[in-house]
Amino acid sequence: MLIVGREIGQSVIIGEAVKVTVLQLGSKLRIAIDAPKGFPITQVKQNEIGKSKLKKGARIIGATTQIGEYIKVTVIQTETGLLRFAIDAPREVNIYREELYKGDLFKENQIVQRSLVI
Repeated sequence: MLIVGREIGQSVIIGEAVKVTVLQLGSKLRIAIDAPKGFPITQVKQNEIGKSKLKKGARIIGATTQIGEYIKVTVIQTETGLLRFAIDAPREVNIYREELYKGDLFKENQIVQRSLVI
């Protein structure tokens, strides 16, 4: 599990085809997922194993989102209120903070954006 700090409006790039952004609409947090058409995205229940990997005082916000077959993203909040993405993915899948990613795969005709309430 990789944990990456993000603020409202910031993103992570997972693999070379998926972009996950944390958004705030009113008092609700959402994640927006930009992924290729046909890429399955579902929400799954959190298991106890995933919860045990978190630091004391961190809390999970909403459900875990399954992206494709092997990637799971959970938004957590620390004691101090900072937001983090907890990402479970195979070791061979690259994960980047958006500001460090140099790819150009996120053109409007290649992706479908989906927004999920968390």
